[in-house]
This record gives sequence, structure tokens and C-alpha cells, in this order.
Amino acid sequence: MATMVLLWALLVSLLQTNCSLSTEGLLLNMSTILRQPFLYDIVDLDNKTKRVGYIQDLINELQLRMGFEYNYLIVPDGNYGAPIGNDTWNGMIGELYHGRADMIAADLTVNALRSEVVEYTVPFMRIDLGVVYKKPTVKFGVLAYMMPFSNRVWLVILGSLFVTSAALYFFGMFETNKDRFESVVSCLYFGLACLFAQGPEYYPKSISARTTAVAWWFFSLMMLTLYTSSLTAMLTVNRVQLPIETVEDLLDYPDFHYAVEPGQATNLAFKLTSYEPFQKMYQDMISRDTGFFIDYIGMERVRSRNDFAFIRESPYIDYDITFAPCDLEVIYSSASPKTGAGYGFAFPKGSPLADIFSAKILELVEDGTIAKIHKKWFVLRSQCSDKKKLAEEVSTINFKEIQGIFLTFGLGIAISFVLFGIRLARKALQAKGCPETRFMRKKSR
Repeated sequence: MATMVLLWALLVSLLQTNCSLSTEGLLLNMSTILRQPFLYDIVDLDNKTKRVGYIQDLINELQLRMGFEYNYLIVPDGNYGAPIGNDTWNGMIGELYHGRADMIAADLTVNALRSEVVEYTVPFMRIDLGVVYKKPTVKFGVLAYMMPFSNRVWLVILGSLFVTSAALYFFGMFETNKDRFESVVSCLYFGLACLFAQGPEYYPKSISARTTAVAWWFFSLMMLTLYTSSLTAMLTVNRVQLPIETVEDLLDYPDFHYAVEPGQATNLAFKLTSYEPFQKMYQDMISRDTGFFIDYIGMERVRSRNDFAFIRESPYIDYDITFAPCDLEVIYSSASPKTGAGYGFAFPKGSPLADIFSAKILELVEDGTIAKIHKKWFVLRSQCSDKKKLAEEVSTINFKEIQGIFLTFGLGIAISFVLFGIRLARKALQAKGCPETRFMRKKSR
């Protein structure tokens, strides 16, 4: 009985010790990997190497609150961790699993397979699966200057020019003593001069011809403004839309190549998934031999080709798109379950340090510290502000979109003919010697 009491007291003592475990002065060997923007080395102005990054800032904040000491152990094989045999892991998971490190401090994805051999903290960053590819661009030909308007609009503009010229010539035939539009060429020249915002040599004088000219001036001003603004936008923002809305949509483009990065949870998700579209995509990548790219090679291919996409975890995509020339397109949504809940630190299975670090990470989330760290590395360093990013799409102006301008022009031409008809009617009345007309003449004298 005394022995059982002693064992019980020892167990309670051990539990209390674990619950009140202090990290003050504790030395932790942290297995990690150098990758921007999470952890990497720079040379400062004093020619000294300095380790910076998202993980470094997070570790510094945790150290201030917990008082531990640490050493970084760069993983020798450069992998995050995947099973390579019975009871064997590579990468940082292997370093922790085999006792060569005390914890993993990196952008390590939380997933079920790794959770069987390590103890995760709560995620410090949520992630999703995404696709990054170069924005398709418009290829300009010899007649690129005609792109702002559709063919129908150009034909209607040409027809409006002939209508205006014909109206001026018609009015000029009855007003030869005032209007100098005695030939078709002179009428066409007047219409072209107004259309190109140039001053003609002479202007109409009769009320009918003037009404026609005002309608044509309004029409020309609107068309010239629309053409100039649209052409400028097309020459500087020459993008078309590739209809990809989910990761699975890549299956609909046989000529579009894509790849994932080996050694990460994304690669495992495609390799071990039971989700049929991902199974097809993985087999497609294997058959094309495009599924094995390290970080910089994959992104180099994305920026150099218009038919290649890189499937990555969202934080790396968020970082990739912050660099000029800001020509990358991003799709995050997927019909499949997400590859992982997020990035977290890892400890040996059953370690009480996982709960202690989790509590401190939650504190950093609640007081906004992690949000500030994220803003520092993913927002403030961006070279692609909203003003520098390419617009969503620039399309050709169709007739339906500007038909109001043509209707206004047509109304002006109609009014000019109405005024011309009134003038002809007055002349006819004057020629007949209408009593009312004679009375108006005497009154005017």
C-alpha cells in the first residue's frame, strides 16, 4: 500500500512538473530550412551575415515572452519531411523524429501523415492551394491601331462620314451663294477634317448645314476621345483573360503545363490523394516530367513561358506576386479539400512544449503581432501596388456600347433636314406671294 501511495505521489509530482514546465533559459536546437521570405541570410552594411525573415521575427517575439535560447540547424537534405521507408523520414521531420533536433521552426505544413510522428503547435499561418501563371498578353499585328473599335463600329463611322458629306452637299446645292460645299470632295474634306480634330478651310452658313456640322462635331469629338483612351490602354495594359477559376480547371487545357514542388505537402497531397482530379493531374505531371521543380526553377519557368503554371501553397504565391513586373495571375480556389490547415512548429511526439508554444502563438495572434509580421513580409515589401498592377481586361469597344453617340448624331442629321424642309416651305410661300407673307414684308419695312 505504501508503495502504491509513493508511486501515485511521484506521478502527481511529474504531472505538476510538466504542467509548470518553464522555458526560461532552455536551449532548443531548431531544425529549419532557408527559404525566402520565411528564413534567409543577408549581408548588412557592415559586411556581416544576418538571418532575417518571417520565422526569425516570430521566434524573436516568442523568445521575448518565453526566455529560451536557440540554435538553428539547417536541414542537410533540404526537405521538409516525407516517409521514405518503414519507420524512416527525410527532411526536418526526420531530424526531429530521430532525435537530432528539439523542434522544427519553419513553414512546415500541418497534415495528418506527419501528425502521426510529431506534435504540432497551433498554426501560425493559414494556407490554401493555389496556382500562379503568367498573364496572357495580346499580340499586336500590323493593324493594331484599329483594335479599339470593332469592325462594325468602323463601318458605321465610315457610313456616318458619307451621310454627313451627302447632307452638306445636298444643302450646298440650294445655298450656292452662302455655302461653298459645291463638290463631293469638299464635303468629304470637311467631314475628315472635323473627324481628325483639324480646322477646315470654311464652315457652313445656312441653318441646315450648321445643324449637320454641329451633329458631326459632337460625333467626331466622342469617337476621337474613345479611340485615344482605348488605344492608350491597349498599348500599356495588353492583357486577356484565361478562364481558370480553380486548380482543377488546368485539366481542361491539354497544351498548358503545370508542376508542383517536390518534398512539400503539396506534392504529397497530389501523390497520396484519393481525389480523382488530383490523381489525373499527378499522372499528367509524371507523364510530362514536369512535376519536379525547386522553387526558383519553377518560378523562372512561370515568368518565361505563357503555357506553364506552378501549383504552390498560398503564402509562397503571395510572396511571388510582389515582384515586378507584376505580370502574374493567381487562382486560390479549389473544389478539393485543402492540403493542410496551415504552417506550425513541430516537437517530438508527446512533448509538453507543443502546448506551451501553442498558447504563446495564440497570444501573438490575439494581440496582432503575427498580423504585423505578415504585413511586414508580404505587404510592405511589395513592388506591385494597386496602381502598378495590370488591369483586369481591356476589350474592343463594340457598337452596342456606344450606340447612344450614333443615335445623337442621327438625331442631329434629322433635325437639319427638318430645318431644311422649313426653309424650303418658306421659300415656296414667298414665291406664291402669300398674303401673310406680303403683310410680314410690309411690316418689316
